[in-house]
Amino acid sequence: MTLTHLNNSGDPRFRDAADLLEEGLRADAYTAAALLVGRGEDIIWEATAGFARPGSLFDIASVTKPLTAALFFLLCQEGSLAPDGHISTILPFTSPDPRAREIQFIHLLSHTSGLPAWLPLYKKVLEEERETGAKLYGTSEGYDMILADALSLPLESDPASAWEYSDLGYMILGRAIEAAGFKSLDRLLKKRLLQPLCMRDTGYFPCASECEENARRVIPTGWSEERQREKAGEADDENAAAMGGVAGHAGVFSTTSDLFLFARELLRALRGEGRVFTRASAAAMTTRVPAPPGCPRTAGFDTPTAGKDGPSQAGALAPKDTVGHLGYTGCSLWIDPASEITVVFLTNRVVYGSGNLKLSKLRPRIHDVVWKGMGLGL
Repeated sequence: MTLTHLNNSGDPRFRDAADLLEEGLRADAYTAAALLVGRGEDIIWEATAGFARPGSLFDIASVTKPLTAALFFLLCQEGSLAPDGHISTILPFTSPDPRAREIQFIHLLSHTSGLPAWLPLYKKVLEEERETGAKLYGTSEGYDMILADALSLPLESDPASAWEYSDLGYMILGRAIEAAGFKSLDRLLKKRLLQPLCMRDTGYFPCASECEENARRVIPTGWSEERQREKAGEADDENAAAMGGVAGHAGVFSTTSDLFLFARELLRALRGEGRVFTRASAAAMTTRVPAPPGCPRTAGFDTPTAGKDGPSQAGALAPKDTVGHLGYTGCSLWIDPASEITVVFLTNRVVYGSGNLKLSKLRPRIHDVVWKGMGLGL
């Protein structure tokens, strides 16, 4: 497999990025990749590698979370929700831990709720299915079972006292948004965010309409032992799949160009020129929360933080106020508000299995040559 498509291929600033995309293919970091670099209103450079083509649909996994956060703030703008509102006023917590009633929306948004990071809640759905013979996995009943379990959990810390990345928090947030918006999450996302921003290729269930055309564009994410089939066009995340494919923490499919449109809207809103976001909403999504002190999270995004084994996945040259998010499948989105640079990098690293960690070494290198190509970190 070789590099299949370049836009502005003659731009020497990104020759190293193109070479690294091919290196990832040779190293089996992924079988498909798409990289886009934008600044302000414009796409500067983009490339695809392996099985990817312009417009390929990737399972963006946890990059779903910033879209969920964006939808939350759109409901805030109309007065339906508020960051300091308590979740317990909308959803029935059954947790024996009294601290659960203290969780505010901002805590879910910034992963400071005290909820556990992750649990295989889908396994209980599968067990119940085997015992009863009823179809539960991927149904509304499966969705309700997982949400009920998430709402019954004790906390691991006081809200706002520590940060712990939590899928469970965004599962709960997605359900609260549905309750406040009186529609399912996929319908709310489409109507309130995707359609106004012309993100036509983004959403849950990529094969639900125009199936034959979209099916050819979907990048597969490998074999599922639980489902005993290849995953293509259905959520890679097992909890999201058990919930029917629509969840606040994962399940959305998108393209590099659509995610650029999302980033562009945030940057416009920060200038006071947003089509759907107010400046206050965009600022909340791109500013680190004040509590607990030192928390690297915003209300919807992460910020570059070095790991114990190397630099941030955004690269060592990422500007300090950059915000972004990773997705378990091998996807990422990074936005620097100061320079208005957007970098979208989508891959299917899990096609080789969830233990394939080769991307974690390659991705910072790719981002660094992009930042350098855009004149940053010199």
